[in-house]
Amino acid sequence: MVMDQRNVREILDAVFARQDMTEVCKRRDLGGIIRILGKYGITQGQIASLTGIAQGRISEYKTGKRVPTAKSTFEAIADGLGMPAHSRRALGLSPTSGTDGADGARISGGEFQIPTDTFDLQLLAEAVGKRGDALKRRELLSMIARLGATTSLAQNEVWERLSYALAKPSAIDEAIVREMEARSAGFHRLEEIMSAGSIFKGLAAHLKEISTILNGTVPDPKDELRRRLIVVAGESTVLAGWIASDMGSATTARNFYATAERAAKEAGDPSIIACTYAYRSYIPSAKGSHGRARALLGSALELLPPSVSPGTASWLAARHAEESAALGDKEGALRSWAQAEEAFSITDPEEDRVWTRFLDQDRFDSFRIATYSKVGRLTEAEEMAHAVIARLPEVDRKRAAIILGDIATAHIVQGSIDEAAKLAREGLRAVRETESAIWLPRFEVIAEPLRRWRTQPTVRAFLEELAMTKRQFASSPR
Repeated sequence: MVMDQRNVREILDAVFARQDMTEVCKRRDLGGIIRILGKYGITQGQIASLTGIAQGRISEYKTGKRVPTAKSTFEAIADGLGMPAHSRRALGLSPTSGTDGADGARISGGEFQIPTDTFDLQLLAEAVGKRGDALKRRELLSMIARLGATTSLAQNEVWERLSYALAKPSAIDEAIVREMEARSAGFHRLEEIMSAGSIFKGLAAHLKEISTILNGTVPDPKDELRRRLIVVAGESTVLAGWIASDMGSATTARNFYATAERAAKEAGDPSIIACTYAYRSYIPSAKGSHGRARALLGSALELLPPSVSPGTASWLAARHAEESAALGDKEGALRSWAQAEEAFSITDPEEDRVWTRFLDQDRFDSFRIATYSKVGRLTEAEEMAHAVIARLPEVDRKRAAIILGDIATAHIVQGSIDEAAKLAREGLRAVRETESAIWLPRFEVIAEPLRRWRTQPTVRAFLEELAMTKRQFASSPR
């Protein structure tokens, strides 16, 4: 007999009132939750439909073949099944799935613009982190609207718990650590669609809170909560280094990266150091120092423990392929690309590290475009570039800038100067719209060989726009 929605809701309400269900929630045993629901007639298909999680994945959770760790997964289950507050608390989640409030967010110049109040940004990061990759970009505006004004946010239960932990660090618990983990993941997601300057203040405040909590704890190798907080500090600090670099402060970036490496060593998490090297590799790459960039990526790949993070391995190998291609090492580039494809085939962004959440199919294809365009496969690269750019939503203009720069470079190599200048100009426009100063040196490198043809109208237009963009960034407070 097929149950209607009312029957399903009544069964869910009754089952979540049971003590055995509360106990499995306390253990964060998602397989146990699914098995108990099954005993009372709730099928895996119904759970999949309610939560948006694939039925095959639900089956893996039930059998224990896959054990979820990402908070976004637990949030999706709790929200989809309409878990009551006590069950959500048992899972270590906030008792409600959202708050009501005012909006004030909009899209401008290809990126999200939101009120820059520091606490608003932290709560937004936390909400985005809880949703993880399940969050669709088009949903972000409505999520921001639900967050409400600062005065009402200050009454949020999470903030009360955090305030207590800051005043009495020894009182930190699992819930506080999970909130910090969600916030760190959220900031990594927000970096993809917001300018560096707009989120740096909130990220810095987040780091300050983590530091205050850690300073009140006693170093203890057996303290797992403290170790997890140190990991969060490392994940957040490496992002701060990337953002500081984007804002043009090389010294600040180096300091953040050094701090992230110290956190990684204390927590015994070499993946953070590998991420640091990967971020650092973009700086020499943008300036044309591809040998230095490849060396950093090679060191990162050596540091990364096997099978720990397929997403990180895929990103590093793809970047290594990109830099090898730029150096003219076709064989090495294709070898690294094969490694990247193998790792990407088993990557699950929701269960991987926070810095790999950006690595969806479009971003992975952009690495393919960069590699193929430099190893003589320009036609394939250009066809893929047009397809990817056509799929990108307006808020993904950062990615478009990178892709257009890569294709412009390939056209220079092929001698297609007019097309190169047109693509470079379009990419430069995306850099300006998204305030992504970190990619500006890449277009300065593109400009050098084009200066020989400065009398051509398309080249002259690009060079003039480049000069204007440099003046704009130089005069803006960053």
